[in-house]
Order: sequence, then structure tokens, then C-alpha cells
Amino acid sequence: MTLTFIIRSIKYIRLFALLLVISQSAIAQKDAQFSLFSLNQLYLNPAAAGADGLTKFQLTHRTQYVGYQGTNTNDADGALSTQLLSFSMPLKNFGIGFYALNDKSGPRTDQDFKLSASYHIPALGGNFQIGASAGLFRQALDYGKLRARDPDDPLIQTGVISQINPDFAVGVRFENETFYAGASLNHLLKPKYQIGSENATNPLPRTIYFNAGVNIELGYLLDIQPIVLIKSDISTISAEGGATVTYNKRYWIGGTYRQQDTYFIIMGGLYLLPDQSLRLSGAYDMVIGGDKAKAPSSFEVMLSYALPSPKFGKKTIIRTPRFRF
Repeated sequence: MTLTFIIRSIKYIRLFALLLVISQSAIAQKDAQFSLFSLNQLYLNPAAAGADGLTKFQLTHRTQYVGYQGTNTNDADGALSTQLLSFSMPLKNFGIGFYALNDKSGPRTDQDFKLSASYHIPALGGNFQIGASAGLFRQALDYGKLRARDPDDPLIQTGVISQINPDFAVGVRFENETFYAGASLNHLLKPKYQIGSENATNPLPRTIYFNAGVNIELGYLLDIQPIVLIKSDISTISAEGGATVTYNKRYWIGGTYRQQDTYFIIMGGLYLLPDQSLRLSGAYDMVIGGDKAKAPSSFEVMLSYALPSPKFGKKTIIRTPRFRF
């Protein structure tokens, strides 16, 4: 075994270790995480396309671990930053949807673009929905933001390396006026990303989501909505749940508890227009246990605009006691 071979082997091991650290740091959170998950379920489940019978436009921004800076990067702001734009529309017994996601974590950026479709089957006083989504998932790594131990190592990449793969998801969901529950399986093909190296791959694990909610009327002006979300990549599982309270169909406030890192989340919002078409919502995450190395705060803001479902066919005849026709 020559000295040159040993040196080259050590360099490959170091490169593999670097990629492994990057992969492991992302395993805990492969998919982007949202505290306001109950308000935009299309990202979790393609069967939610056209849900609620409303056409919705939604824009979400999330900053996680505000002020946190990783020790292995040159990134001035190591906080996770996520933006999500989504659209959902019912069409008779169908629903269509689209979302575009940008998720930045230090030197790594994930971008996800999906088209979703669902079929609605009337059942048990509500709708049973079957859905699927297809799109592209881009993963990029900016090697210029990594703090290499040996900057002159020729095996370390430079610039931004990216790769795009097709990505698919399926889901089912049931909803009626007071209850909803859904389950989905994301990353069906487990797309793999090499990020500039043939010696290590970073696959997206198949992820299972289950979420549910109930609307309970507490008098004429007050409603309470218990909510829950469970997610698993088969090897790990995490759960969060809580409840929101809505006053006069216009103002709401709530709280949830997330198992990961022991989070407590407070959230709230209001409808900005009398017809409830425009809604502003926000959430603030507090770490009350777990990894204290991270900054103990994250925040999320969502702006939603909703239209009534489109009408098809002839207009409904409205009869009154005074005018008969």
C-alpha cells in the first residue's frame, strides 16, 4: 500500500464524513416543518386539494431557531428559513392544488414543486377524498458556506452543487362539517441526491403523516378545535397536538405541544375582512427542553385568501312567499 494511496483514502474518508454530517443534520427534519399545519394541509396530504369547498391562496413564512449559527458553516445567519406558496380549488367531485416550497438550512436549500389532485366521494355525511401529487424536488448545497478544515483540499467541491429528481405522494382524507382526518405517504420513490459526490448519497426517506381535527361548538360565539399531527419516517416518530379557540368566527388563539425538542407553541389570528375571505395567522415556538444549543424561539406568519367554491350548471331558483315562479 503506497503512501499516495493512503493519503487519497484519508481524503475520501474526510469527504464522506463531511457529507455524512450534512446528511445526519438533516435527517431529524427532512421535510419542512410548520406550526400552522392545520391551516394548510395540502403540503402534508395531496388528498386535501379542494378541501372545505373553498378556493384558497396561501403564503407562509417561517424562521426557525432565530439567531442560531452553526459551528461548521460560514453562514452569517444559520437559522432555518422556509417559504410556502399554495393554491387549492374544488371542481365538482374533484380538487386540484399546487404548492411551491423553498426551505433553507445553512448551506443547504431544498425546493419542492408539486401538483396535486383529489377525488371526492360522498360518504357518511361528508366526503372521502383520495389524492396524489407529482412534481420535482431540488436539493442544493453551497460549498462556499462550509467551513472546511483544509480549504486547499482538492476533493472538496466549490460553488453550488444541485440535483433535481421527480417526487410523488399519495393520501386519503375524510371530512365533514365537524371532523377531518387524513393520512399520506410522501417521497414514494425515495429520491437520492449525491450533491457533487459519487461516494455518498442523501436519500429522502418515505414519510408518513397523520393529522386530524374536531370542531366543537361551545355556545353561539365560541368554538374549540382540538388538532393533532403524527409524522414518521419509519425509524423515528414525532407527534404534536393541542387546540385552538375561535371567537365569533373571526378571532382565534391556540396552543400546541411538539414532542421534538419539547416545544410549546402559541398561535393566533384574525379575519381581516367581514366576509372572512382574508385571514392573517401567526405562531411563536418556544423550546422548553431538549437541545438548549439552539435559540429558544421560532416564528411563523401565514396570509390566506379564500373564495367560495365555483358554481356549475344552472342557477338555483330562489322562491319567496311574495314572488312565485
